[in-house]
Amino acid sequence: MATFSLLLTQSPFSGASHILAQDFARSLLAQGHKLQRVFFYQDAVFAALSTQNPAQGQSAVSQQWQSLATEYGFPLQVCIANALRRGVTDNAEQQRYNLPANTLAAGFELAGLGEMAEAALDSDRIIDF
Repeated sequence: MATFSLLLTQSPFSGASHILAQDFARSLLAQGHKLQRVFFYQDAVFAALSTQNPAQGQSAVSQQWQSLATEYGFPLQVCIANALRRGVTDNAEQQRYNLPANTLAAGFELAGLGEMAEAALDSDRIIDF
């Protein structure tokens, strides 16, 4: 069985890349493959925004990722530089830059590009959405 990492670059609010990535993740995990990590880069970091308010009857994309990660035990890593530029912060960065709020959704973690480089070394395949 193969080890995969997913790299998301598109906003969860434009297009279906996050839905496709989640479906792909479920499929590969059901086939016995390993999902090393999901890395959110560029506008994909909006998926980790805790202040999402989805349309009535729908769950926030952050909740969808949280459920999947909890069920299968893989990390949801958010590029720290891209996150800060887009207003997604954790407690440490909120205090460091004296920002008004922690907006990182539970279950997500801020990470540097070194984590994505490590994924390239540790994974058999990196799939870009």
